[in-house]
Amino acid sequence: MPMIGNIDFGVDHDDGQESSPDIAPLPLHLLMMVISYLDSPADLARACRTCRLLHYMCLPTLYADVSLHSYDHIRYTEHDNRPEGMGGASPFSMGLNALVTRNVAGYVKRFRVWGKWKEYDSEECAKLGRVPDSSMMLNLLIRAAVDRMPALESFSWELDTKMLPNVWQGLVQRPRLVSLKVDYPTLRLPRLTTMVPPMPHLKSLHLKNLDPLCYPDNFSLLILRSKKLEDLKLHWSPRMREAREPSVNLHTYFGKCLAAKYQIPLKHLSFQNLFAFNEDGFQDIVDSETIESFTLISSVGGDDDAAEIAFLDSSWKTMGRKPATPKLRMLRGDKISSMNASLLTTFSGMERYYLVTGRKLQSHPYIENGSIGTPGSNAVNGHGNISGSASPESTSQGTSSHNPCMAMAMNAQKSQPPFTPPAEPNSKSRLGKDYIENISKCHGSTLRHLLLMPQWRLSSDDLARLVRSCPNLEQLGFGMELANFNMLRLLIPFLPKLYAIRILDNVDDSSVTNLVSWLGHAWHHETLGHEMGKLDYDMLRWVGIGDHVFEVLPGSKIMEEMPDGEGISIGAVTSEVAAADETISQRIEGSHEQLT
Repeated sequence: MPMIGNIDFGVDHDDGQESSPDIAPLPLHLLMMVISYLDSPADLARACRTCRLLHYMCLPTLYADVSLHSYDHIRYTEHDNRPEGMGGASPFSMGLNALVTRNVAGYVKRFRVWGKWKEYDSEECAKLGRVPDSSMMLNLLIRAAVDRMPALESFSWELDTKMLPNVWQGLVQRPRLVSLKVDYPTLRLPRLTTMVPPMPHLKSLHLKNLDPLCYPDNFSLLILRSKKLEDLKLHWSPRMREAREPSVNLHTYFGKCLAAKYQIPLKHLSFQNLFAFNEDGFQDIVDSETIESFTLISSVGGDDDAAEIAFLDSSWKTMGRKPATPKLRMLRGDKISSMNASLLTTFSGMERYYLVTGRKLQSHPYIENGSIGTPGSNAVNGHGNISGSASPESTSQGTSSHNPCMAMAMNAQKSQPPFTPPAEPNSKSRLGKDYIENISKCHGSTLRHLLLMPQWRLSSDDLARLVRSCPNLEQLGFGMELANFNMLRLLIPFLPKLYAIRILDNVDDSSVTNLVSWLGHAWHHETLGHEMGKLDYDMLRWVGIGDHVFEVLPGSKIMEEMPDGEGISIGAVTSEVAAADETISQRIEGSHEQLT
C-alpha cells in the first residue's frame, strides 16, 4: 500500500503485499481536502505521479482549467538554454495533442488559447482570398479538442488570428457552455464572414477588438437566441474612433432583436470605443428593469467631444430621457456631461460609481531639473498647506525643523520659475459640483466605491459633504489640493468602513506624484507607518498618493521608542506596491474579502 511518511492512501501494492496492520488509511474526504489546496498545475502534476489513487483524484482538477500559450518564436529554458519542446513540438502543440489523442479532454471545464500565432504567406493568401494553411490547421485542431470536451463551461480565444466558422460550430454543440470570449486580431487581414449560430445556454459574451471592415461577423442571431445571456461586453478596435471611420453597424449585433422587439434581459453591459450612429432607437434594446451594471468607455456622451465626431455622438444625446433602472448598482464611464449628471437623479441605491480617465499624466517641465512646484505659484509649507504668498525662502525655513526632505525640495525650487497649469473652465468646475451633489443626494447612503475625476480638486467643503453623505464608503479615489491634506486626516475617522483611499493627480498637474517621488520611499514608509498605527485607521489597508500605492500590512502594528524622550510611538509596517492598476485592484478586493 503506497505511503508518504506515515500516511496510507489505501491502495494495494502491485506485488500483492498487504499493508502494515498498525497504519490506518487516510479517509478520502480528508485527502480531497488536501488536494483542494493545490492550486499550481506543477504541484497537481507531481501529485498525479505519486500513486494510482492520487492520479485518479488529481487528474480531473489538473485538467479542469487548461490554458495554452502560443509563441511566434522558439523559447529557450533558463537553466540549460535548451529549446522548449526539444525532441517534439512546442508546448502549445503538445498540449493540443494531449487533448485530442488522450482521454483527458473530458475533464476540461475552462479552455483558453492565447498568445501569438505565426502565419506563413498571409499577405499572399489575403490577395487570393484564402486562409493560410497553418491557421486552418490550428482551427481544425482546436475544433477536434472542443468536440472531446462534454463538460466545457468556458472558452476563450485570445490568439492574434481569427477564429473560423468550424470552431463556432463546435462550440454550439457544447451544452454546458456558459461563458465565451473572442479576441479578434489587430492585424487587418480579411477573413471569412461568419453568421454566428445561437448558443441557448450562454450567459456571458465578451467580444474584443471588433473591426467590421475586416471581420464583419454577424452576432445578431446569437444575441437574439441566447435567452440566458446576462453579461455582454463589446469592445471595438480604437482605430475607428481615432480615424473617424463610422464603419460600425449596430444591426450586426442587435438588428434581429430590434426587428423582433426583444429587450435583452442583461445584468451587465459594457461598451468600449463605440463609434456608431444611432438612428433606430438602440438605446432601448436592453431591458432597463434587469440591468445591474453598465460600463461606457471611450464612447459617446461627453460635453467636450471633438467637433469631428460630434455628429455621430450627438445622435445618442437626443434620445430623450432614459427609462428608470431600479436595479442599477454599478456605473463606470469616462465622459462627463450635464445630461449624465442629471441621469444620476433618475434612480437611487447605486453601490459603485467610477469616473475613469485614460489619459496619461504629464510631469512638470522642470521636474527633470530636480525641483518640484505646485499649482499656481503656491508653495508648500511645513504643515502640508498651500500658501499663495509664501516665498521659497520663508517656506524652506519653516519646513527645515519639521521635515529635512521637504526643506531640500523647497530649496531646489528656488532656482526654478513657478509653474502655472492652465486653469479649468468654470463650467467644468460647476459640473463637478453637480456630480457631487447628485451623488450625495441620491446614492450617498448605499455607495461603497467612489472614483471621481482627478481634474476635480475637491475643497474642504466637498470632502466634508462626501463624508457626511456617504458613511458606508469602502474605496474612495479623488483629486485634491495639498492644502486639504490635514482636513483629510480629520475626516477619514468618520468613514469606519474605508479600507482603500487614493489621492489622484490631475492630468495637467502631477505635483502630488512628483512630491512623493522627491521625498523618497523611506520617508513615506516612516510617516505612513506612524499615521496608520492610530486606532482611528483600523480598517484602512491601502493608501494611494498619485502613482504610488502603499499597503498597510495586516497585524503589523509596532511600538518603538521616540528619540529625545518623547515617549512611545505606535506605528504600522507599510509596503509600497509596484504593479499595474488592474493587479492592485485585484489585491485590494482580495484583501477586503479576507477582512470581512
